Amino acid sequence: MKHLAALVFALCATACAPAVPLVVVSPAPSSAREPKPTKDVMDEAAVTPREGAGAIVITRQKVWLGKRCTYDIAIDDRHVAGLRPGEKVTIYADPGARTIDVSVRDEADCGPANAQVAIDVVAHTTNKIKVGSDHYYDLKVEVNAFGGSLPK
Repeated sequence: MKHLAALVFALCATACAPAVPLVVVSPAPSSAREPKPTKDVMDEAAVTPREGAGAIVITRQKVWLGKRCTYDIAIDDRHVAGLRPGEKVTIYADPGARTIDVSVRDEADCGPANAQVAIDVVAHTTNKIKVGSDHYYDLKVEVNAFGGSLPK
């Protein structure tokens, strides 16, 4: 009998409670999750597609909290672009051994940091590089020379 009384009491209390609004968030379209192209391009020839070139896609992680430093991207000592959080740049390079230089621009609260990555560019293929920072490093570079996805 006690269980029945507790059940009736619970149902009455639930019926008298004010309605609780529920927020339903629909997922963003997949295109909204893609990084946007950078607007800070210094070398237009390096980001222009051409026949026989290989592509190097460099993506900057989105930052919710923390420093919003600009990363300068260079290929073989040629400054190509500056990347801000959530941006990407595609560099088209001739086949062969190339050196990608990623450096943190010395501005505001951003301390200088630099990383160089050697990549073997093959015609009509794509190399992917993800740059960002975490709570251990000011500059973190991940490379996938096979064109697949990088870990999140």
